[in-house]
Order: sequence, then C-alpha cells, then structure tokens
Amino acid sequence: MIIRQAAERVVLVRPGPGLVSAAIVAGLDLWVVSDPGPRPGNARMPPELPPQRLLRVDFDDATALRTLLTDTILTHGIGQLLYLASDLERGLGSGSAAAAEEVVRELSKSRGKPAVRLPDAVAIRRILNQSRTSAVRAEEAQTVSEACSLAEDFPLPVVIKSADKSGCWWTVAVRDRPELARWAEQAATARHSAPYLVEELLTGAKFRVETLTVDGMHLVADIAPQAAAAPLHDAEQAGIRATVRALLDLAGYESGTTRTDVLVSARGSRIAAATEPDREQAGIGRSRAAAASGIERGTDR
Repeated sequence: MIIRQAAERVVLVRPGPGLVSAAIVAGLDLWVVSDPGPRPGNARMPPELPPQRLLRVDFDDATALRTLLTDTILTHGIGQLLYLASDLERGLGSGSAAAAEEVVRELSKSRGKPAVRLPDAVAIRRILNQSRTSAVRAEEAQTVSEACSLAEDFPLPVVIKSADKSGCWWTVAVRDRPELARWAEQAATARHSAPYLVEELLTGAKFRVETLTVDGMHLVADIAPQAAAAPLHDAEQAGIRATVRALLDLAGYESGTTRTDVLVSARGSRIAAATEPDREQAGIGRSRAAAASGIERGTDR
C-alpha cells in the first residue's frame, strides 16, 4: 500500500524497537522521540534509524516534551504524531505517564482530520462473520431475557457482551446457569441496553497484538503471549498478523492504535477482542476493568 505524501513523515513517541522496525520496513519517513538513555530490559533501536532521527527527552518533564515535539513537527513538516499507550507508560510513574500522554494526545489532535474510530464489539463481530474472517458463532438479542435464552440454547459456556447506559462495554464469561442468573441481575442493575451479543466461548492459546495504523497501513508492533501460551512459529505469527490486518481493513480503520486479542487453536487464528487503548483511557467508548464476578475488561476473553 502506498502512503500518501502528507502522512509520510511520522514521529513515534517512546516506541519499542519492534514498532520502530515495523515502521522502517513499511518505508515511513521516521523520527523517534525516546528517553535520555536506553530503558532497562529494552533492546536497542534498529541500526537503520539514522542517529539524527533519534531525539532524546526526559519524559518526566512535560514542558520539555511539549517543546521538543512542537519544534520537531514544525521544523520537519510532520504529518502524524503517533504512540502506543503501553509503550508510553512503561517504566514511568503514573503522574509522569499521564502528563506525557496529555501532551502527546493534545498535539496529535492538531495533525489532520479526525480519524475513523474502531467499531464497537457488536459491529466488529458482524464485520468478521459477514466476511468469514475469524468467524465465531454469535447471535444478537434485544432483551436480557432473550440473551439468557440464547445462551442456554448455544449451549453454555458462552460470552455475553453489552454496553451500560454510560457507553462502557462489558464482557462476561458465563459457564453455567448460576453465572447466567448473576449476569442478568448485573445487566439490569447497570442498565445495560440492546443489542446483547451472545458468542461461543473461544478456547486456545491467547495472544495480545499491538498495532499502529498510518494512513491505512497496519504496523504490527508486538504479539505477546498471555497466561501460559507457548511461543508461536513463524507461520502462526503470520496468520495472526493477517487476521488482525484483515479486521482493520474491513473496518476501514485508517489511523491510530489498536489492541487485539487473538485465540490460536486447531481452527486457526480467531479474534476475541479489538479495542483502542488510547480511546479507552480518554473515557470514550471505554470498558470496565475486571471484577471478581467474571466481568472482564473490554471485549477480552
């Protein structure tokens, strides 16, 4: 895919080496803003990145960060300012991380037109199933009672996804009838609204995929095993990359960062969840944190 000239010049803020390598392979005209020195446990930046394109700043100093980013954008005519929330926060105190993200978010908003956001959990599943990409058995209900009936007909165990009155998305793994009754009670208490999405409970090794998209080009920065998942072979990693990129293409996603949970089993790679971490932290279309009741963050399994 050819990147338009206006977006060829990109600043990555506090990225990991994996994201920088992906951006270089993609042919982006790249600047990197990083810490004053190498972060403990982090690999060195790829040698293909010219030394003059690696800009150092103390991320505990929000004023210095703002000045460096503003000067770099103006001096070089930067088209996009991008970051992964997980990279930006790693190793920083909570106050410094929040201040740094506020600076980056504010400057990012001034770069070009608003981006198309990733659809909600129901729309994502429709897109995937209609395209036969990562197809999962799923049905929509218009009431809590109908969702309970569908769950029993699947049969159990299932996953139920729904949004409360504030727009926060919840996911509940329901394994038996008592858990289904608890879900129904919680959905009523939190005033969840239709549609309710009932899905089969996916099994397999779980991997979390961090992706950064620039003008429709999806750069896979990291594929991290979750829980006891074993490392992947090259072919399996390629399958995960292809599945995640297919979703983002089908959703018309042009710019931003996404986090996708993928389950790998004998049936191949299937998507369990897809969210925008930066959007969740801004409180837009956000999702609830895990609770002992079995409610899980976002659309995670």
